[in-house]
Amino acid sequence: MSMRTQLLNLSTTALLLAGAASAQSARPVVFTNARIHTVSGDVIEQGTLIVRGGKIDAVGADVTIPAGAKLVDASGKTIMPGLVSAWSRAGLSAPRQRGNTPTRGGRRFRSSRSSSSGGRASNKAATKVVDGIYVRQPIFHDLLEVGVTSLALNPSGPGFPGLGAVLDPSGRTRGDLTRDDEAFVQIGMQRNAAAKKLLKDTFEKAKKVVEEREKPPEPPKKPEPKKEEEAKKKSAEGEKPSEETKPESGQPPKKGDAPAPKEGEKKQDPKKAPAKPAAKPKPKPKDPNLEVLADLLQGKRRAIVQIDSAADLLHWTNVVDDDVKFPRMVAVPRHDNRSGTMDVVVDHLKKWGCSVLLPPSLSTKPSSADLTHPAKILHEAGVEVGFAVGDSASGVRSLFYNLMQMVRAGLPADVAIKAVTHVPAKALGIDKRTGTIEEGKDADLLIFTGDPLSPTGKLDQVWLRGQKVEKR
Repeated sequence: MSMRTQLLNLSTTALLLAGAASAQSARPVVFTNARIHTVSGDVIEQGTLIVRGGKIDAVGADVTIPAGAKLVDASGKTIMPGLVSAWSRAGLSAPRQRGNTPTRGGRRFRSSRSSSSGGRASNKAATKVVDGIYVRQPIFHDLLEVGVTSLALNPSGPGFPGLGAVLDPSGRTRGDLTRDDEAFVQIGMQRNAAAKKLLKDTFEKAKKVVEEREKPPEPPKKPEPKKEEEAKKKSAEGEKPSEETKPESGQPPKKGDAPAPKEGEKKQDPKKAPAKPAAKPKPKPKDPNLEVLADLLQGKRRAIVQIDSAADLLHWTNVVDDDVKFPRMVAVPRHDNRSGTMDVVVDHLKKWGCSVLLPPSLSTKPSSADLTHPAKILHEAGVEVGFAVGDSASGVRSLFYNLMQMVRAGLPADVAIKAVTHVPAKALGIDKRTGTIEEGKDADLLIFTGDPLSPTGKLDQVWLRGQKVEKR
């Protein structure tokens, strides 16, 4: 057999395999007899879920199964949306290993220290956090394996540390990881004088930028009519021409001749060029950080505001005026119990009308051994509650145990599931494609054996956009 014939056979085989793979991916997958937490509605106890082309094609108790579909019997299984993490710093620090470690681009270099949540407050609102990510490390796939199908990346630091991102944890490169590199503005609150002054002064500057943007444009100036046209107009109305346009020696002025100078006025040299108009001053360069915050104040962006205690929130209200309003979520990734939990300031949170991201655990009252349930108190007061999913695989594995404990303490089960799916998806602006099981949304699914909020519940499979995630 000739080399040319072998190459043709290989090409034909490759095309056939590609066609078969394409046909396989286009084939719908149907989960039957499943208990389905849609989050957008009631739990379907015996439901059917159809996935086609990476999207949810249909869901319900009485759904027609298409011909040729791949059937999956999900008896005894519970299906819910994939976890949405609105608070994570996964990948922002190099893996701690001996010797050299991967750089942000994948090359090797000596290990560096990671940034912390402390530091001096600054305005770096236009800085993209995704530019500082260390790409080639297993943390993203680790999170995907335990159920995190959408992941936020939050800048670190007080003040305005930068623009947060939304990541696709299945990505292998920076481009594949990044779904939105300007998903939200991160704001960090601290109670020291420098941080509070920065917040106040910066918002005042941003408001001035908004005022300049919204200022109505000045009407264009009407051009002055030429003197010659004025003279003709006056002549037509019967008026005598002015001295400037009066002809000399009874001769009509020639076209293009300059008017005769008045007595005592110097005659202009026709060869001399007229004076150039004064140059307009150049506009000052725009501050990109203030431009981002001006967008925020105009409702063009959303924000996540980190506040660690009730005292922090009260300091915020003393620093930032009530007229500074923008789409936001208040993130409390850890409770500073000595300074008060969020249930102490429930009235302020209701006034803000935003969701609150809490640690998924019961809290201890300040200077007391008594347990409180801030999530339950906030929910009963009408405040929408979300939970920080965690930025490590071990933290995510303990999530459902913590949710189960809070449900046992009185938090409704549907609120607990919604708090790790739909609520954070809304805060990140991705709720139109994920966070609930609805027709047309991405097929980001978790399949449990048993109930996710029971002691015997166990995560069995993770599906990302209609593809089963294989464990390494």
